[in-house]
Amino acid sequence: GGSLGVLIKIHQDSINSTMGQSVLLPVSYGFDGAPHFPVSIAWRFGNNQDALITCTVLNCSLGAGGAPSHCFAKHFPRSTYNSRAELFPENGSLLLRDLQLSDSGVYHVT
Repeated sequence: GGSLGVLIKIHQDSINSTMGQSVLLPVSYGFDGAPHFPVSIAWRFGNNQDALITCTVLNCSLGAGGAPSHCFAKHFPRSTYNSRAELFPENGSLLLRDLQLSDSGVYHVT
């Protein structure tokens, strides 16, 4: 078999926002070759090993350069982020709503 290459691009390394507002943590990914689904995307906060939200991408159309579009996915937010976190399966970006002071810190995506 072949190997699956997933290319991830982080668009910003630092983002400022205001409490009570929403913020987008933008990333994107593409496939270097034929994708093998499902693909899992997880966002973590700080040193916590538990994901604040995960997404299992079950299928996507591929656009130019292997960029996913029109994805079918299942989302699994941690209960404390249930209504505040949204993960976009087409690019892997995270939207956080109703920001709280405790949301300040470092986020990781895998």
